[in-house]
Amino acid sequence: MKIFQEGEKGKAVCEHCAGVVTTTFVRRDVPFSDESGRVRNILVGACDKCGTTVSIPAQSTPAISRARKSALASIEANLPAVYMDVLDCAVHAIDARASTDFRRVLLTYFVHKAASRTGAVAKLAASHRKALATYPQSRGESRRRLSMKVPPRICDDFQKLAEGTQLNTTEILKSVVFQIQGDVLEKPKAALMTELRTLSAISV
Repeated sequence: MKIFQEGEKGKAVCEHCAGVVTTTFVRRDVPFSDESGRVRNILVGACDKCGTTVSIPAQSTPAISRARKSALASIEANLPAVYMDVLDCAVHAIDARASTDFRRVLLTYFVHKAASRTGAVAKLAASHRKALATYPQSRGESRRRLSMKVPPRICDDFQKLAEGTQLNTTEILKSVVFQIQGDVLEKPKAALMTELRTLSAISV
C-alpha cells in the first residue's frame, strides 16, 4: 500500500468536472455519505480544478472506521427476561450459527420497517397491548439488560415511533420483540425468513 503525503499529486475522476483530473492530497474534514457525521482531518485527494474531494487513500480508512463507530448512539433497556428469550429464539430460528450481535440487526430491521411503513405505528401500539397481555409483568421478575449501538437514523426511527405511539424506548422494544415472535417464530413467511437469513449471513 502506498502511503501518500500532503502536497503529492494524483489523478481521479471528478463528477463535478465530468472527467479525469489531477489531484493534490490535502487534509480536511469529510462528511459521511449518509450525513450522519463526519471524519476530521484525514488525507484526501482534492480536484485541482474545483477543489472537490474526489479520492480517499487507503491510509485514511482506519480513521473513517473509528469516526463511524464513535458516531453510533447507544440504545439501552432493562427488559423482562422472557423478551430476551424470545429474541434469542428468533435469532436461532433464523440462523443457528448467528452471534448474539444479530439481536441488534434483527431489532433495528423491525424498528426501521415499523418507522418507514404507513400503518405500522398503529400496529406497533397494538402489539404493545398484546405483549403486556401475553407477558404480564410481576414484581421481582427476572430481567436482562439490552445494550446496542445503532446509527443516528435508527435513533430517529425510535423517536418517530415514540411520538406516534406515546411509548418509551423500553416499551417500543417490547412491542418489536412481540412482533418478531409472531413474524419469525409463530407464523414465519418464506420471503421474510430468506431476507433475514441473508442479513445474518452478511452481518459481522
